[in-house]
Amino acid sequence: MDRPLDVVIVGGSLAGLMSGVVLKRLGHNVRILNRDPSSSLQGQGAGISALQNVQEYLATYDVTKKPHSVLSKEVQFLNKEGEITKTTDWPMWMTSWNVLYYRLRANFDGLLSEYCPELPKEAGSGEGKAIYSPGKNVTDVKYADGMVTVYFDNHEGGSGSLHADLVLAADGPASKIRQILEPDLQRTYAGYVAWRGTAPESDMSEETRKAFGGKISYYQCTNPRGHILMYTIPGQNGTLEPGQRLLNYVWYCNHAAESPALAALLTDSDGHRHRITLPMGKMRPDIWAAQKDFATQTLPPPFAELVHKTSLPFVQAITDVASPNAAFFDGKLLLVGDSLTAFRPHVAASTGQAALHAQLLDRMLRGEIGVVEWEREALRFSRLMRLRSMLWGNTMQYGYLAGAVSYFWYAREVAAQWVGRWWYG
Repeated sequence: MDRPLDVVIVGGSLAGLMSGVVLKRLGHNVRILNRDPSSSLQGQGAGISALQNVQEYLATYDVTKKPHSVLSKEVQFLNKEGEITKTTDWPMWMTSWNVLYYRLRANFDGLLSEYCPELPKEAGSGEGKAIYSPGKNVTDVKYADGMVTVYFDNHEGGSGSLHADLVLAADGPASKIRQILEPDLQRTYAGYVAWRGTAPESDMSEETRKAFGGKISYYQCTNPRGHILMYTIPGQNGTLEPGQRLLNYVWYCNHAAESPALAALLTDSDGHRHRITLPMGKMRPDIWAAQKDFATQTLPPPFAELVHKTSLPFVQAITDVASPNAAFFDGKLLLVGDSLTAFRPHVAASTGQAALHAQLLDRMLRGEIGVVEWEREALRFSRLMRLRSMLWGNTMQYGYLAGAVSYFWYAREVAAQWVGRWWYG
Protein backbone atom coordinates (compact mmCIF):
# COMPACT_ATOMS: atom_id res chain seq x y z
CA MET A 1 0.00 0.00 0.00
CA ASP A 2 1.55 3.29 -1.17
CA ARG A 3 -0.63 5.69 0.82
CA PRO A 4 -0.27 6.21 4.59
CA LEU A 5 -2.36 3.85 6.69
CA ASP A 6 -5.36 5.04 8.64
CA VAL A 7 -4.91 3.48 12.07
CA VAL A 8 -7.24 3.40 15.07
CA ILE A 9 -5.84 2.56 18.49
CA VAL A 10 -8.32 1.62 21.21
CA GLY A 11 -6.85 2.71 24.54
CA GLY A 12 -4.79 5.78 25.34
CA SER A 13 -2.45 4.59 28.07
CA LEU A 14 1.19 3.54 27.68
CA ALA A 15 0.78 0.64 25.24
CA GLY A 16 -1.47 2.60 22.89
CA LEU A 17 0.82 5.63 22.98
CA MET A 18 3.98 3.61 22.39
CA SER A 19 2.58 2.08 19.21
CA GLY A 20 0.96 5.38 18.26
CA VAL A 21 4.29 7.21 18.34
CA VAL A 22 5.90 4.54 16.14
CA LEU A 23 3.08 4.73 13.58
CA LYS A 24 3.21 8.52 13.52
CA ARG A 25 6.99 8.47 13.01
CA LEU A 26 6.50 6.14 10.03
CA GLY A 27 4.14 8.64 8.39
CA HIS A 28 0.82 6.92 9.14
CA ASN A 29 -2.30 8.70 10.40
CA VAL A 30 -3.29 7.61 13.90
CA ARG A 31 -6.32 8.25 16.04
CA ILE A 32 -6.37 7.04 19.64
CA LEU A 33 -9.81 6.43 21.13
CA ASN A 34 -9.78 6.57 24.91
CA ARG A 35 -12.78 5.83 27.12
CA ASP A 36 -11.90 8.35 29.83
CA PRO A 37 -13.44 11.75 29.01
CA SER A 38 -10.43 13.68 30.35
CA SER A 39 -8.06 15.15 27.77
CA SER A 40 -5.18 13.58 29.68
CA LEU A 41 -5.18 10.57 31.99
CA GLN A 42 -4.48 10.87 35.69
CA GLY A 43 -2.37 7.92 36.74
CA GLN A 44 -2.00 6.44 40.19
CA GLY A 45 1.58 7.71 40.29
CA ALA A 46 2.79 4.14 40.54
CA GLY A 47 6.38 3.16 39.91
CA ILE A 48 7.29 0.96 36.97
CA SER A 49 10.45 -0.64 35.66
CA ALA A 50 12.02 0.62 32.45
CA LEU A 51 13.54 -2.61 31.14
CA GLN A 52 16.16 -2.71 28.41
CA ASN A 53 13.68 -2.61 25.54
CA VAL A 54 11.91 0.37 27.16
CA GLN A 55 15.27 2.16 27.28
CA GLU A 56 15.87 1.26 23.63
CA TYR A 57 12.37 2.40 22.66
CA LEU A 58 12.82 5.82 24.27
CA ALA A 59 16.31 6.23 22.81
CA THR A 60 14.83 5.67 19.34
CA TYR A 61 11.48 7.48 19.45
CA ASP A 62 11.58 10.07 22.25
CA VAL A 63 12.51 13.40 20.65
CA THR A 64 12.98 15.14 24.03
CA LYS A 65 16.03 12.99 24.83
CA LYS A 66 15.76 13.91 28.52
CA PRO A 67 16.49 11.58 31.47
CA HIS A 68 13.41 9.76 32.74
CA SER A 69 14.51 7.04 35.19
CA VAL A 70 16.35 6.37 38.43
CA LEU A 71 19.12 3.77 38.28
CA SER A 72 19.21 1.18 41.04
CA LYS A 73 22.44 -0.78 40.81
CA GLU A 74 21.68 -3.47 43.40
CA VAL A 75 18.90 -5.50 44.97
CA GLN A 76 19.05 -6.09 48.72
CA PHE A 77 17.08 -8.27 51.10
CA LEU A 78 16.28 -7.19 54.66
CA ASN A 79 15.36 -9.19 57.77
CA LYS A 80 12.66 -8.30 60.30
CA GLU A 81 15.03 -5.98 62.15
CA GLY A 82 15.79 -4.07 58.94
CA GLU A 83 19.31 -5.47 58.61
CA ILE A 84 20.70 -6.37 55.18
CA THR A 85 21.02 -10.14 54.76
CA LYS A 86 21.92 -10.34 51.07
CA THR A 87 22.88 -7.97 48.25
CA THR A 88 22.91 -8.81 44.55
CA ASP A 89 24.22 -6.81 41.59
CA TRP A 90 21.12 -6.23 39.45
CA PRO A 91 21.05 -2.85 37.69
CA MET A 92 17.52 -1.66 36.89
CA TRP A 93 16.08 1.64 35.71
CA MET A 94 12.94 2.69 37.58
CA THR A 95 10.47 5.38 36.55
CA SER A 96 6.79 6.19 37.06
CA TRP A 97 3.60 5.87 35.03
CA ASN A 98 3.17 9.65 35.03
CA VAL A 99 6.64 10.31 33.65
CA LEU A 100 6.22 7.88 30.76
CA TYR A 101 2.62 8.89 29.99
CA TYR A 102 3.37 12.60 29.62
CA ARG A 103 6.61 11.90 27.74
CA LEU A 104 4.70 9.74 25.26
CA ARG A 105 1.85 12.26 24.93
CA ALA A 106 4.40 14.95 24.08
CA ASN A 107 5.82 12.71 21.37
CA PHE A 108 2.42 11.59 20.06
CA ASP A 109 0.22 14.68 19.88
CA GLY A 110 2.46 17.42 21.28
CA LEU A 111 0.76 17.68 24.68
CA LEU A 112 2.84 19.92 26.91
CA SER A 113 2.84 19.46 30.68
CA GLU A 114 4.92 20.09 33.75
CA TYR A 115 6.55 16.73 33.02
CA CYS A 116 7.41 17.79 29.48
CA PRO A 117 7.07 21.58 29.07
CA GLU A 118 8.62 21.88 25.60
CA LEU A 119 9.55 19.98 22.47
CA PRO A 120 12.43 20.44 20.01
CA LYS A 121 11.53 22.68 17.06
CA GLU A 122 12.07 19.90 14.53
CA ALA A 123 9.60 17.57 16.28
CA GLY A 124 6.74 16.42 14.05
CA SER A 125 8.26 17.19 10.66
CA GLY A 126 7.52 14.61 7.96
CA GLU A 127 5.25 12.55 10.19
CA GLY A 128 1.66 11.35 10.06
CA LYS A 129 -1.30 12.98 11.77
CA ALA A 130 -1.88 12.06 15.42
CA ILE A 131 -5.19 12.65 17.21
CA TYR A 132 -5.99 11.75 20.82
CA SER A 133 -9.78 11.44 21.23
CA PRO A 134 -11.06 11.16 24.84
CA GLY A 135 -14.57 10.13 25.83
CA LYS A 136 -14.89 7.39 23.21
CA ASN A 137 -16.19 4.09 24.57
CA VAL A 138 -15.63 1.41 21.92
CA THR A 139 -18.56 -1.00 21.68
CA ASP A 140 -17.77 -3.25 18.71
CA VAL A 141 -15.43 -4.04 15.81
CA LYS A 142 -16.32 -5.54 12.43
CA TYR A 143 -14.18 -6.71 9.50
CA ALA A 144 -15.20 -6.56 5.86
CA ASP A 145 -13.49 -5.93 2.50
CA GLY A 146 -10.06 -5.65 4.09
CA MET A 147 -11.06 -2.84 6.45
CA VAL A 148 -11.89 -2.82 10.15
CA THR A 149 -14.78 -0.70 11.41
CA VAL A 150 -14.65 0.49 15.01
CA TYR A 151 -17.94 1.49 16.67
CA PHE A 152 -18.04 3.72 19.73
CA ASP A 153 -20.31 5.73 22.01
CA ASN A 154 -19.45 9.35 22.79
CA HIS A 155 -19.24 10.49 26.39
CA GLU A 156 -21.30 13.57 25.59
CA GLY A 157 -23.97 11.51 23.82
CA GLY A 158 -24.47 9.88 20.46
CA SER A 159 -22.30 7.31 18.72
CA GLY A 160 -19.97 6.99 15.78
CA SER A 161 -17.73 4.71 13.77
CA LEU A 162 -14.35 4.80 12.07
CA HIS A 163 -12.94 2.73 9.20
CA ALA A 164 -9.31 1.71 9.55
CA ASP A 165 -6.62 -0.14 7.64
CA LEU A 166 -5.23 -1.30 10.99
CA VAL A 167 -6.65 -1.42 14.52
CA LEU A 168 -4.63 -1.92 17.68
CA ALA A 169 -6.42 -3.01 20.83
CA ALA A 170 -4.49 -1.39 23.67
CA ASP A 171 -7.31 -1.18 26.18
CA GLY A 172 -5.62 -3.05 29.01
CA PRO A 173 -6.23 -6.19 31.06
CA ALA A 174 -10.02 -5.72 30.90
CA SER A 175 -9.88 -5.20 27.12
CA LYS A 176 -13.29 -4.74 25.52
CA ILE A 177 -11.86 -5.72 22.14
CA ARG A 178 -10.48 -8.97 23.53
CA GLN A 179 -13.84 -9.71 25.14
CA ILE A 180 -15.54 -9.26 21.76
CA LEU A 181 -13.06 -11.49 19.93
CA GLU A 182 -12.60 -14.10 22.69
CA PRO A 183 -15.70 -13.95 24.92
CA ASP A 184 -14.81 -17.09 26.88
CA LEU A 185 -11.46 -15.68 28.04
CA GLN A 186 -11.75 -14.22 31.56
CA ARG A 187 -9.39 -12.69 34.12
CA THR A 188 -8.77 -14.96 37.11
CA TYR A 189 -7.87 -13.79 40.61
CA ALA A 190 -4.50 -15.05 41.84
CA GLY A 191 -5.44 -15.08 45.53
CA TYR A 192 -3.56 -11.98 46.69
CA VAL A 193 -3.55 -8.20 46.38
CA ALA A 194 -0.91 -5.52 46.04
CA TRP A 195 -0.95 -2.52 48.33
CA ARG A 196 0.81 0.33 46.54
CA GLY A 197 1.92 3.79 47.55
CA THR A 198 4.68 6.38 47.57
CA ALA A 199 6.19 8.81 50.05
CA PRO A 200 8.70 11.61 49.47
CA GLU A 201 12.33 10.70 50.00
CA SER A 202 12.67 13.81 52.14
CA ASP A 203 9.97 12.63 54.57
CA MET A 204 11.93 9.54 55.59
CA SER A 205 14.12 9.37 58.67
CA GLU A 206 17.87 9.25 58.23
CA GLU A 207 17.84 5.62 59.42
CA THR A 208 15.33 4.60 56.75
CA ARG A 209 17.12 6.45 53.95
CA LYS A 210 20.34 4.74 54.98
CA ALA A 211 18.70 1.31 55.19
CA PHE A 212 17.25 1.54 51.68
CA GLY A 213 20.33 3.24 50.27
CA GLY A 214 18.77 3.84 46.86
CA LYS A 215 18.60 0.11 46.20
CA ILE A 216 15.66 -2.08 45.31
CA SER A 217 14.80 -3.57 48.69
CA TYR A 218 12.84 -6.74 49.55
CA TYR A 219 11.44 -8.30 52.67
CA GLN A 220 9.90 -11.79 52.71
CA CYS A 221 7.09 -12.10 55.26
CA THR A 222 6.58 -15.56 56.78
CA ASN A 223 3.66 -15.22 59.20
CA PRO A 224 1.46 -14.44 57.43
CA ARG A 225 3.18 -15.20 54.15
CA GLY A 226 3.76 -12.37 51.69
CA HIS A 227 6.42 -9.92 50.59
CA ILE A 228 7.12 -6.23 50.08
CA LEU A 229 9.57 -4.37 47.88
CA MET A 230 10.65 -0.74 47.58
CA TYR A 231 12.41 1.25 44.86
CA THR A 232 13.08 4.92 44.13
CA ILE A 233 11.24 6.68 41.31
CA PRO A 234 11.15 10.24 39.93
CA GLY A 235 9.45 12.83 42.09
CA GLN A 236 6.97 15.61 41.34
CA ASN A 237 6.95 16.60 37.65
CA GLY A 238 9.54 13.92 36.98
CA THR A 239 12.41 15.38 39.00
CA LEU A 240 15.42 13.08 39.46
CA GLU A 241 17.03 15.28 42.10
CA PRO A 242 18.11 13.23 45.16
CA GLY A 243 15.96 14.14 48.13
CA GLN A 244 13.06 15.18 45.90
CA ARG A 245 12.29 11.74 44.50
CA LEU A 246 9.69 9.28 45.72
CA LEU A 247 10.05 5.94 47.48
CA ASN A 248 7.59 3.52 45.88
CA TYR A 249 6.50 0.24 47.45
CA VAL A 250 4.42 -2.79 46.49
CA TRP A 251 3.20 -4.97 49.38
CA TYR A 252 1.63 -8.31 48.51
CA CYS A 253 -0.91 -9.78 50.94
CA ASN A 254 -2.97 -12.97 50.55
CA HIS A 255 -6.79 -12.82 50.61
CA ALA A 256 -9.10 -15.65 49.56
CA ALA A 257 -11.40 -14.82 46.63
CA GLU A 258 -14.68 -14.85 48.55
CA SER A 259 -13.35 -13.70 51.90
CA PRO A 260 -15.03 -10.86 53.85
CA ALA A 261 -11.59 -9.27 54.22
CA LEU A 262 -11.17 -8.94 50.44
CA ALA A 263 -14.71 -7.59 50.06
CA ALA A 264 -14.06 -4.98 52.75
CA LEU A 265 -10.71 -4.03 51.25
CA LEU A 266 -12.17 -3.39 47.79
CA THR A 267 -15.15 -1.40 49.12
CA ASP A 268 -14.38 2.30 48.94
CA SER A 269 -15.24 5.21 51.22
CA ASP A 270 -18.49 5.76 49.29
CA GLY A 271 -19.61 2.15 49.81
CA HIS A 272 -18.91 1.08 46.21
CA ARG A 273 -17.40 -2.40 45.76
CA HIS A 274 -14.60 -2.47 43.17
CA ARG A 275 -13.67 -5.67 41.35
CA ILE A 276 -9.96 -5.16 40.68
CA THR A 277 -8.59 -1.78 41.80
CA LEU A 278 -9.45 0.42 44.77
CA PRO A 279 -8.42 3.86 43.43
CA MET A 280 -6.15 6.33 45.11
CA GLY A 281 -8.05 8.57 47.53
CA LYS A 282 -10.95 6.15 47.97
CA MET A 283 -9.69 3.96 50.81
CA ARG A 284 -11.79 3.75 53.96
CA PRO A 285 -9.98 5.27 56.97
CA ASP A 286 -10.61 2.19 59.15
CA ILE A 287 -9.09 -0.15 56.53
CA TRP A 288 -6.01 2.04 56.17
CA ALA A 289 -5.57 2.40 59.94
CA ALA A 290 -5.70 -1.39 60.33
CA GLN A 291 -3.15 -1.90 57.55
CA LYS A 292 -0.74 0.59 59.12
CA ASP A 293 -1.03 -1.28 62.42
CA PHE A 294 -0.36 -4.50 60.52
CA ALA A 295 2.74 -2.90 58.99
CA THR A 296 4.06 -1.98 62.42
CA GLN A 297 3.59 -5.55 63.63
CA THR A 298 4.96 -7.46 60.64
CA LEU A 299 7.38 -5.31 58.60
CA PRO A 300 10.96 -4.17 59.23
CA PRO A 301 11.12 -0.61 60.59
CA PRO A 302 12.15 1.04 57.27
CA PHE A 303 9.21 -0.52 55.41
CA ALA A 304 6.80 0.23 58.26
CA GLU A 305 7.83 3.88 58.24
CA LEU A 306 7.32 4.06 54.49
CA VAL A 307 3.81 2.63 54.77
CA HIS A 308 2.92 5.00 57.61
CA LYS A 309 4.08 8.05 55.63
CA THR A 310 2.01 7.17 52.56
CA SER A 311 -0.81 9.68 52.11
CA LEU A 312 -2.68 8.13 49.15
CA PRO A 313 -2.42 4.32 49.07
CA PHE A 314 -4.33 2.18 46.61
CA VAL A 315 -4.91 -1.55 46.17
CA GLN A 316 -4.93 -3.86 43.14
CA ALA A 317 -6.18 -7.43 43.10
CA ILE A 318 -3.61 -9.55 41.24
CA THR A 319 -5.09 -11.36 38.26
CA ASP A 320 -4.03 -13.52 35.32
CA VAL A 321 -5.26 -13.26 31.74
CA ALA A 322 -3.57 -14.27 28.49
CA SER A 323 -4.89 -14.49 24.96
CA PRO A 324 -3.64 -17.39 22.82
CA ASN A 325 -3.84 -15.12 19.77
CA ALA A 326 -2.41 -11.69 19.06
CA ALA A 327 -3.58 -11.09 15.47
CA PHE A 328 -7.13 -11.14 14.08
CA PHE A 329 -8.97 -10.15 10.90
CA ASP A 330 -6.13 -11.23 8.55
CA GLY A 331 -3.64 -9.28 10.62
CA LYS A 332 -5.64 -6.04 10.49
CA LEU A 333 -6.38 -6.09 14.24
CA LEU A 334 -3.63 -6.66 16.80
CA LEU A 335 -3.77 -7.03 20.57
CA VAL A 336 -0.94 -5.04 22.20
CA GLY A 337 0.28 -4.56 25.75
CA ASP A 338 -1.86 -5.83 28.60
CA SER A 339 -4.75 -6.46 26.18
CA LEU A 340 -2.78 -9.47 24.95
CA THR A 341 -1.43 -10.67 28.30
CA ALA A 342 -1.51 -9.03 31.71
CA PHE A 343 1.42 -10.22 33.80
CA ARG A 344 1.58 -10.26 37.56
CA PRO A 345 3.75 -7.28 38.57
CA HIS A 346 6.65 -9.36 39.95
CA VAL A 347 8.60 -9.48 36.67
CA ALA A 348 8.08 -5.76 35.91
CA ALA A 349 7.51 -6.61 32.24
CA SER A 350 4.20 -4.91 31.39
CA THR A 351 5.74 -1.75 29.96
CA GLY A 352 8.49 -3.82 28.38
CA GLN A 353 5.86 -5.86 26.55
CA ALA A 354 4.23 -2.68 25.22
CA ALA A 355 7.62 -1.44 23.98
CA LEU A 356 8.35 -4.79 22.32
CA HIS A 357 5.01 -4.76 20.48
CA ALA A 358 5.71 -1.24 19.21
CA GLN A 359 9.23 -2.17 18.08
CA LEU A 360 7.92 -5.26 16.27
CA LEU A 361 5.22 -3.12 14.66
CA ASP A 362 7.92 -0.81 13.31
CA ARG A 363 9.71 -3.79 11.75
CA MET A 364 6.47 -5.18 10.31
CA LEU A 365 5.43 -1.94 8.66
CA ARG A 366 8.90 -1.50 7.21
CA GLY A 367 8.52 -4.92 5.59
CA GLU A 368 11.25 -6.63 7.64
CA ILE A 369 8.81 -9.17 9.11
CA GLY A 370 5.22 -10.21 8.38
CA VAL A 371 2.25 -10.34 10.70
CA VAL A 372 2.89 -14.05 11.35
CA GLU A 373 6.37 -13.24 12.69
CA TRP A 374 4.98 -10.28 14.65
CA GLU A 375 2.46 -12.52 16.36
CA ARG A 376 4.96 -15.31 16.98
CA GLU A 377 7.41 -12.97 18.74
CA ALA A 378 4.65 -11.25 20.71
CA LEU A 379 3.29 -14.57 21.97
CA ARG A 380 6.74 -15.93 22.84
CA PHE A 381 7.38 -12.99 25.14
CA SER A 382 3.83 -13.17 26.48
CA ARG A 383 3.97 -16.84 27.44
CA LEU A 384 7.43 -16.67 28.98
CA MET A 385 6.82 -13.56 31.10
CA ARG A 386 3.40 -14.77 32.21
CA LEU A 387 4.81 -18.06 33.51
CA ARG A 388 7.81 -16.32 35.06
CA SER A 389 5.52 -13.88 36.89
CA MET A 390 3.39 -16.79 38.17
CA LEU A 391 6.53 -18.64 39.31
CA TRP A 392 7.76 -15.64 41.25
CA GLY A 393 4.38 -14.78 42.74
CA ASN A 394 3.37 -18.30 43.74
CA THR A 395 6.75 -18.97 45.35
CA MET A 396 6.77 -15.74 47.36
CA GLN A 397 3.11 -15.87 48.38
CA TYR A 398 2.45 -19.61 48.81
CA GLY A 399 5.81 -21.28 49.37
CA TYR A 400 8.23 -23.53 47.53
CA LEU A 401 5.79 -26.34 46.77
CA ALA A 402 3.52 -24.00 44.81
CA GLY A 403 6.65 -22.52 43.27
CA ALA A 404 7.87 -25.95 42.18
CA VAL A 405 4.69 -26.56 40.20
CA SER A 406 5.02 -23.14 38.56
CA TYR A 407 8.68 -23.83 37.84
CA PHE A 408 7.77 -26.99 35.93
CA TRP A 409 5.51 -25.04 33.56
CA TYR A 410 8.04 -22.24 33.21
CA ALA A 411 10.90 -24.64 32.42
CA ARG A 412 8.67 -26.44 29.93
CA GLU A 413 7.99 -23.16 28.12
CA VAL A 414 11.68 -22.24 28.08
CA ALA A 415 12.47 -25.60 26.46
CA ALA A 416 9.61 -25.24 23.97
CA GLN A 417 10.79 -21.78 22.93
CA TRP A 418 14.34 -23.01 22.50
CA VAL A 419 13.09 -25.71 20.15
CA GLY A 420 10.82 -23.22 18.40
CA ARG A 421 13.64 -20.76 17.74
CA TRP A 422 15.85 -23.57 16.46
CA TRP A 423 13.08 -24.70 14.10
CA TYR A 424 11.56 -21.38 12.99
CA GLY A 425 14.40 -19.00 13.72
